[in-house]
Amino acid sequence: RCLTPAYREFLASYEGAMNSSSSMVKKLFLQKYQFEFSKWSVDMKASYSVTPNSDCHGQYNIPFILKPFYYFMATWVAKPLAYPGATYPINAIMRKHLDAGRVAQMLDSSKNITRAKLQTVDENHIDTLFVDNRVFDDDGTPVDGPGHTLVITCEGNAAYYEVGAFEYPQREGYSALGWNHPGFGDSTGIPYGYADANAIEAVYEYATKELGFSPENITVYGWSIGGYSASYLANAHSDIGNVIIDASFDDILPLAIPRMPDFLASVTENCCRKYFNLNNAALLTKYQGPIRLIRRNGDEIISTNGHASGNRGNQLLVAVLQSRYPALFKDDEVANMVDDWLDQTSPTPRRLSVPRYDLEFCKDQLRKSVGPPDNNLGKDLDRDEKLILSYYLFSKHLTDCEGGHNNPLYRKYFKMPWKKSDDLNH
Repeated sequence: RCLTPAYREFLASYEGAMNSSSSMVKKLFLQKYQFEFSKWSVDMKASYSVTPNSDCHGQYNIPFILKPFYYFMATWVAKPLAYPGATYPINAIMRKHLDAGRVAQMLDSSKNITRAKLQTVDENHIDTLFVDNRVFDDDGTPVDGPGHTLVITCEGNAAYYEVGAFEYPQREGYSALGWNHPGFGDSTGIPYGYADANAIEAVYEYATKELGFSPENITVYGWSIGGYSASYLANAHSDIGNVIIDASFDDILPLAIPRMPDFLASVTENCCRKYFNLNNAALLTKYQGPIRLIRRNGDEIISTNGHASGNRGNQLLVAVLQSRYPALFKDDEVANMVDDWLDQTSPTPRRLSVPRYDLEFCKDQLRKSVGPPDNNLGKDLDRDEKLILSYYLFSKHLTDCEGGHNNPLYRKYFKMPWKKSDDLNH
């Protein structure tokens, strides 16, 4: 290699870029060459870490003498099942596709792209890619447009920003920040719950401190197991603008236990609660900002019975609605009707089940509401009025879409969550 002129040119450029204090020199170099990510210098060392109320560890009972056994089970059994994208075989198979996808993005002259290496508080390195779609006047004044909203995308358990959901916000004109879970692609580490939480903390700190986005202009999108990363961030930073959860679940445990032998049920529970306590419902119910839940009607991965009625996203939606409007959605008749609606995959039969649906009535109730959360909304309504209002709120929080768990999301379904002001201002 030292006898190759092109490689000698690369080495000279590498040394110059790594020793330069100019971020532009480094950016131009990184756009020109593809080389081992481990040799990159760190762009930002995170100071944000897992918050005390993050629930990264649940309740478990592991005797001291069995700790090595549980660590072995978590690393060599649970991790390949929960996060196959962090295993060597999957990374090796995907390597050329990841490189090709990233290079295609970097070489697109129409995009303002920055790749960055972030170091988490537990010293993992997280690979990120940022597409900046902000527009400014010559004097630096921001020009209104979707580019001033940043969407942080959180990928699934075998997905990467190079070939995943990272494109969804870009095609709508939003700025986008993609990242890979610990152990995925060029990111280092093992994606235990706390490690993944520290990773999204680093990404959020980078977005706010280095990229200059205010929390209210940040939307976090989580697909599949990435719903945990998004739920954690919503819980830890409740001032973020929006949350979109796509094809995700309320808690990983009801999905994990049926996939393991019966005699390992207690081992599975302890292992999940200590290392992979992905309890999205416990996290997301503490966030009261705008949220949209997307349910795939043909989802075969997070359904316990293969049908919409067994989709664990149903329990996540119910938990969110009950935390925001408990007087309404904890009512027995409303709860039973919500279960019936969740068995359906089309809004038509749901709508037909609601007597005398009245949009203006719903708006009047919202004008009186102080939330979310609103503990009293619907408290003094009769049965039919409760069903009208509950259907209205149900339909505003849930988006049904066709397709299976791994199908790309159709463009028409990637929309910002509903806000109460959207209807009251029209």
